[in-house]
Amino acid sequence: MSDDVPTDVETVLTQLFAAGQDALDDDDIDTCRQVVGSVESVAANKLADGERKARLLHGCERVRKLLAEEEYTVAVEYLRAMDEQLTDSED
Repeated sequence: MSDDVPTDVETVLTQLFAAGQDALDDDDIDTCRQVVGSVESVAANKLADGERKARLLHGCERVRKLLAEEEYTVAVEYLRAMDEQLTDSED
């Protein structure tokens, strides 16, 4: 099965990653948690099984943990890295 990200799914995820980063920039941790939940839902339901999906789901878990540990700067970097996963070449 292809690991390509459909254009509409990529658009939604990119918007969610930006929203999560913006929320953290505004110290709105609850909104960021909600955004991460949305990312996880979209990734789980709309991406084909494969490395990209697994990395994004792992990233969601990691961001949740970072938020709980109040490591907000690192959480923003994780969100940026997850966004970059969308445009990485095929694994």
